[in-house]
Amino acid sequence: MVPEVRFPAGFGKRRIYLDAGHGAEGNTGTRSVTCEDEEVFTLRAAEDLAQRLEATGHFTVRLSRKAGARVPYAQRLAEAERWGADVLVSLHSDSRGLAHTWSPAPGQECFRQDETPGFSVLWSEDATPPLQTRRALLARALARSMTRAGFLGYDGMDYTGLYAVDTAQAGVFVSREPTHRQIFVLRKPRIPSVIIETHHALDFEESARWREARTLETFAAAVAQGLVESFTVPKE
Repeated sequence: MVPEVRFPAGFGKRRIYLDAGHGAEGNTGTRSVTCEDEEVFTLRAAEDLAQRLEATGHFTVRLSRKAGARVPYAQRLAEAERWGADVLVSLHSDSRGLAHTWSPAPGQECFRQDETPGFSVLWSEDATPPLQTRRALLARALARSMTRAGFLGYDGMDYTGLYAVDTAQAGVFVSREPTHRQIFVLRKPRIPSVIIETHHALDFEESARWREARTLETFAAAVAQGLVESFTVPKE
């Protein structure tokens, strides 16, 4: 069942910069279990999510790129800040574990690994304390909402050395990568930013579910509710 999104009185309208991960020059992302480039999936998912968030009447959404465009990450962040985005949410799909090659169709060969499904939400502590707090609040609210909506949170077994478990909320991880490898959209923005790894792209059944309209509809409702909760100051 798709969860109902509840907006508190006076919530107004918020600006969401929605990044379709990858799609920069020489950066197509990982290849899925069906040999689809990650940049193709993230754009499809971002376009769908943008439409559904806009339809609530409470969000204005700007996408980081269109089909065929090669947009540098620095350009995306500059655009988000010029536009006055309240938050930046970057969509990705994950690639985990020790995979084996297989052929999903004649003439195709890619990787498959069906043992580590689930979503993860990533954020970075590389920021001033106020921005750290806002990043953490956004990441935890999104993960909490996705969990309530029925999405499985990843346990992080393959994240050792890259991300630390955020003990405040299952499915959330804090960047621990060496400085030269830290993810641009996590540490550079001066607005709250997170990455949602929607699923494990090498898991055949999970990837198939992310092609279903009901999955995308449920995801959009979960993201919308998570955004609402991240913008709503908790009462003491």
